[in-house]
Amino acid sequence: MTCSCFVKSLMTVFAACGSLLSANAQEADGRNFGIDGFAAVNGTPGTPHYLEGGTTGGAGGKVVYANTFQQLQAYLQAKDPYVVIVDKDMDTGIKCWVDDLSTGHLCNNQDGSEGVETTYGERVMIASNKTLVGVVNPETGRAPLFSHITFVMQCASNVIIRNCRFTMEGAPILKSGENKIVAFRDGVQKEVGDPDCISIQADENSAKTDWGGHIWVDHCEFFNGDAADKDRYDGLLDCKNNVQWMTFSYNHFHHHDKACLFGKGDSDVFDGCRTISMHHNWFDNIAGSRLPLQRGGHLHYFNNYMVGSEDGWDVRSKAVGYIQACYFKDSKAPVRSDREGSLNIDKTEGYGVTYENCRQLMEGYANIDGTKADKSLTVNYTDWTPEKTDGGYFVNTLDKTADVPGTVQKYAGAGKIEIWTAYADAVPAEDIDEYAAAIKDNPTEPTYDANGDKITGISADVAQVEAGGAVAMQYYSLGGVRLDAPAAGICIKKSVDGKGRLSAMKVMVK
Repeated sequence: MTCSCFVKSLMTVFAACGSLLSANAQEADGRNFGIDGFAAVNGTPGTPHYLEGGTTGGAGGKVVYANTFQQLQAYLQAKDPYVVIVDKDMDTGIKCWVDDLSTGHLCNNQDGSEGVETTYGERVMIASNKTLVGVVNPETGRAPLFSHITFVMQCASNVIIRNCRFTMEGAPILKSGENKIVAFRDGVQKEVGDPDCISIQADENSAKTDWGGHIWVDHCEFFNGDAADKDRYDGLLDCKNNVQWMTFSYNHFHHHDKACLFGKGDSDVFDGCRTISMHHNWFDNIAGSRLPLQRGGHLHYFNNYMVGSEDGWDVRSKAVGYIQACYFKDSKAPVRSDREGSLNIDKTEGYGVTYENCRQLMEGYANIDGTKADKSLTVNYTDWTPEKTDGGYFVNTLDKTADVPGTVQKYAGAGKIEIWTAYADAVPAEDIDEYAAAIKDNPTEPTYDANGDKITGISADVAQVEAGGAVAMQYYSLGGVRLDAPAAGICIKKSVDGKGRLSAMKVMVK
């Protein structure tokens, strides 16, 4: 539970900092950080992707505070809309031991007698109509970090994720088979999917008929760090199948190998697939590729900054792109369209493409620092612009290319500006009643407790409003550890009545 002093300290810190926020927290330094690009449009009338008002996430639903990973999982997987606010780092909390963090192979003995300690992973199957927003810690300046948790949107629509950090660094995998995230469920180790930080897809029943979309990922950070080999981790932010109307803005992708895959293969290419805007993203030290690798679909790529990376935006296999005002530095091949894709390049003075010390350049370009390029890449031209796909398309800010490095490094990533105040006047208190309701709200997947056991429902003792006037209850073990749900046996129940009076008693739970 977040106390009022924490909320007050947040407001004090941000009132004093250089980036003064407007009342709705969508502006800082006079810059509009509200939604734009493809996620902001309604979509095509008469199609499943049409959404009046564009992407709104959990707007209209209850604003809730997730105090534990279990609460986070329950709220994001529930059918009802929610705006979920998180102010702390999260992992599953279930310890395990691996041979080394760079390889992640689970040890045979899981008693701590060998290996390096880490935590099991998990999967969150985000349902439609959700907003997840992180609160910046005023002491560290950091937004919440989610470790070893893959956030999957399977046929989901209308989702917003803002101001969060994601990593798979040190995630456990089995010694044999593919690199899959391993969770601990109902007493056994279970593979729960690829080690993607965020995966957006639509193939629950059939990739030919399923769909999803209207998704905005904004002001987030994605990284993984050193790995024994390039396949240790999967994507940072991947999209596949028929997913539409998405914007990925002001994100920081760094220290990874294969970052963003849009289209899982040449078969994942069809008319109308994947309409995406990517802007003001910072690609930093991506040792491999996929910034992104685009197969099919339409992508508006503007004001992105790439530095110290290898293969960048690869416009492939019937993919169509439009690039404006991007700055590429110290990278191998920042952008190419010579492998079955097509590209429109804005050559307006001040808003073109700039290369600095890069090795493979599009034809007709040179490095501004005079470095000689190794190769000239043929451009397959198109005249496509986003307005041809949707007449209501708009962007909030198109910066000049020369300003991109400074602007992007200042604002891209989590913790750069405070965002949660756009969704709530104060961080809400923990709500056990609402958590209990979310557990049973036709979830996309079960929620698992801190021991890895499936939660089928919160005990009536936890969720009830007692006749005696108790308005909030919490359960603790005899050792003083807070419980998400009372375990069988003796535990301590704390109750607060309507007048704020606290009582505590030992109770027997059968």
